[in-house]
Amino acid sequence: MSEASTPPREPQDLERRLATILCADVAGYSRMMGENEERTVRVFRGHREIFESMVAEHRGRIFNTAGDALLAEFTSAVEAVRAATDIQAALRTRNEHLAPEERMQFRIGVNLGDVIVQGGDLLGDGVNVAARIQQGTEPGGVCISGSVYEQIQNKLSLDFKLLGELSYKNIAKPIRTYTINEGAAVTSSRKGPSKTAIAVAAGAVLAAGAAYWGYTQVEAQRAERARMEAQLAEQKSAAAEAQRSAEAATREAQRTAEEAKREAQVQAQTQAAQEALQRATAESARVEQERKQLEAEKKTAEAAQKAPAVAAAPASPASAAQFDGKYSGRLCNQFGARNCWPLELVVHDGIAEGGWMNSRAKKRASAHGAVAPDGVFRLKLSTHNQRGEPTEAMLVGRVAAGSITAAGKWTEGGIVTGEWRLGPAPSSPVAASSRGAAKHDGNYSGRICNEIRGRAPICWPVELAVRNGHATASWLSRTGNTSTAQGTVADDGKVELHLSAWDRRGEATEAKLAGRISGEGAIDAFGAWSESGVKVAGSWHRSP
Repeated sequence: MSEASTPPREPQDLERRLATILCADVAGYSRMMGENEERTVRVFRGHREIFESMVAEHRGRIFNTAGDALLAEFTSAVEAVRAATDIQAALRTRNEHLAPEERMQFRIGVNLGDVIVQGGDLLGDGVNVAARIQQGTEPGGVCISGSVYEQIQNKLSLDFKLLGELSYKNIAKPIRTYTINEGAAVTSSRKGPSKTAIAVAAGAVLAAGAAYWGYTQVEAQRAERARMEAQLAEQKSAAAEAQRSAEAATREAQRTAEEAKREAQVQAQTQAAQEALQRATAESARVEQERKQLEAEKKTAEAAQKAPAVAAAPASPASAAQFDGKYSGRLCNQFGARNCWPLELVVHDGIAEGGWMNSRAKKRASAHGAVAPDGVFRLKLSTHNQRGEPTEAMLVGRVAAGSITAAGKWTEGGIVTGEWRLGPAPSSPVAASSRGAAKHDGNYSGRICNEIRGRAPICWPVELAVRNGHATASWLSRTGNTSTAQGTVADDGKVELHLSAWDRRGEATEAKLAGRISGEGAIDAFGAWSESGVKVAGSWHRSP
């Protein structure tokens, strides 16, 4: 024989053996999971415990599971069928104690065939045939192949019904299939009558004895099954109670850990607030000391003058007007996580004014104060807290070298600080009006857009108000802080805007936009953010 005609040989390490395979699957499992997942898993867990107990009792082993499918191997076809019928009987008893919507039925198929051993798993047609027979079985029923029937006929008191040669998906040949009618025993053939009365009597006695013995065996099996079910129920109840106790202990431990974490956070915040208060108090004391020193120096200088007081009046000390101008900066709450927001101050003749939109309370807040000729700065803040209640703070600081620094405390106890720098002197509204800029006055509806290369623009609505050549706007950023736009509109239509906003990390950022207003009342301006360099553009149209 030539080498080409030699049939292929299986690998030397491939092990085969003859085994009886029991395949079980829950009928309607997907539907039950769709209705109530937790209830279905709980009921299936109880059914599976009974399944595993019966398999072990009949000297079988479970070699594979997949969701609601269970596969078991038996060395004896008789034990496999006994296990299948006992499993269905035990599950019927358990279902009787469940609500109708909780009842769960298995389909069981049994096949005797050659299988391939792969580790602890079994493969091959012997397994596939059992699975296909199971799929065609009625819920709560047991079907067996002809190979199993040939091994158990006349060995079990069961009523078998031939379903015929059935074809199954992906199985090459039809499989002779039987179903087991539960509760119907096979009646054995009777022997002919005895020739003597003694033989008849003896047969009757033996039959009666056998019947009684069979009855006692059945009753014993029922009692044993009831005892096992009660034991399983008790074990399940104990396990559930233990699980509930463990879950309660876990929740208590988590609650204790969370309380400890919150307590540590409160202590850290309290310590930070105390340190900030100490710094603010020290700064306030230093400012007050400097103020007193300046007053003393002033009195000394006045006393040293020999001219009359009337003559000295025209040569008064430096006026507070020396600090006039527009100061750009921000306020910061120092308790807990640091939170800052922009605030512009306008100082005129020693009076400081400013305001912002409280984004949390959705109400306008104000800042009002004064700058003394010696540079001592006081500012009163009036706003609303998170509960919408009015609250105030008094800040004390100093103006020096074009900068203002101040610190104070909210009436509710939080520390607040402020810092500003003097900006370019704003154009006089009267002068701007005289140049004809007032013709552009009005409210402009539009938006500002970040233009990132390769991506769609990110835009948000902004209402722009133009009054006497001055343009102002404000909006809430992603971080919940208030952002502002301020600038000028010249009489020739030239527009310059300064944006003070917050990026997605909550950090302050700025941008300068330049553009023009057209005769149709449209404004287009362009620029870039100072920190990221991302291009930003604004477009508005005058509202009717």
